[in-house]
Amino acid sequence: MTFLEKINQIVDLNKEKISDWFVKKESEVSLPFYTSVDLRVSENKIAAVDTNIFPGGFNNLCTQFINEAALLTKEFKAKSHSRKIKKVLIVPELHTRNNFYWDNILSLIQILEKADMKVRVGLYESEFDKYDFSASNNEKVMAAKIVRENNKLFLKDFEPDLVLINNDLSDYSPRILQDLDQLVVPPIEVGWHARKKNIHFEFYNKLVAEFAEMLSLDPYNFSLSTKLVDDINFDISEDRERLADLVNQMIKELKKHYNVKKPLIFIKNNTGTYGMAVMQVQDGNELLSLNRDGRKKMKVSKGGSFLKNIIIQEGVETIYTNKEPVYYLINSSVAGGFYRSNDSKNSKQNLNTKGMYFECLCKKKGEGCNDIDCQRYVFPSLEAISRIGSLATGYEIEYLLKKNQSSDDSSLSALL
Repeated sequence: MTFLEKINQIVDLNKEKISDWFVKKESEVSLPFYTSVDLRVSENKIAAVDTNIFPGGFNNLCTQFINEAALLTKEFKAKSHSRKIKKVLIVPELHTRNNFYWDNILSLIQILEKADMKVRVGLYESEFDKYDFSASNNEKVMAAKIVRENNKLFLKDFEPDLVLINNDLSDYSPRILQDLDQLVVPPIEVGWHARKKNIHFEFYNKLVAEFAEMLSLDPYNFSLSTKLVDDINFDISEDRERLADLVNQMIKELKKHYNVKKPLIFIKNNTGTYGMAVMQVQDGNELLSLNRDGRKKMKVSKGGSFLKNIIIQEGVETIYTNKEPVYYLINSSVAGGFYRSNDSKNSKQNLNTKGMYFECLCKKKGEGCNDIDCQRYVFPSLEAISRIGSLATGYEIEYLLKKNQSSDDSSLSALL
């Protein structure tokens, strides 16, 4: 029996206990409206390696999963808020030349409309002079300029009940979106200008430790060793030496626990997304001889911001050769997903790079999705871990909101 089969069996046998645990945990925090979770499955680990609070990529979900997302959105609308949600304003990414991003917006509109809501798209930058965008098939996404009056946002002839942010706010929190009387999800305080990966993984690792203890399993089966390194400049040799020592220390610890010769180690920007500012090393000494191009890659993140803080994180090899499952969740329930595949990469490498493509998570393994009889191919263990990744963002969001109010880090220890 493989590791994955063993964990699936254990999760199946403990469905009721696990369900009760999720109910308890989910009652403690406000769940994020939507998340996407990147999973890696190895011969000894299942881990949520990245959870996005502002997910794109809804266009990669097949029709069946779009319909499931719409049903979950109806449930969110019915039970999550006392206010009636009939009109939704989507605030998208700006200045993107990626036509597939607008496919994502069209899919989000479809989900919301199937959930019986009226939907518009609005832009908040006053200097932005374009209000129609082309998806990959040349279908147009129409947008309008957002107007703010007192503490409410409007488009012409449209007053939204809910403002849905699909912009990861890497650079700052726009004033026009702050302190609104309307419901805003996710809160703008949790954009990548404020979010930190090391904080997310503190919550994630605590939750999977509880999950493992409940099932009498080793928490290392699900956790990700993560180390924050502050004030790093890859052009300074002393900083690279400091980082190399910490990398070698993590390698030593992982070797001791897993009894492996060459643990995978990734160095990542502590903020940001899109797979930028990520490098893989097998030995800390690689950092000492890092060439100019390598240093340049690790200096700038999305939007041109300079890196200051990074994390060192254990990597997870994929048993799927060159692909990894990505699950999409509404209100922390799985709607569906796809495999991210990349034929130019191997089982140990980052797949979220140039050349990636997407395959539906269907029950008919190895066959293309035909939508009509597609049924999601979701292992119970992977579904549980993806829900924990999403749940961790609920705690993370609560922490960031409290931190924003108190301007200190005391709330983290209280939530942990």
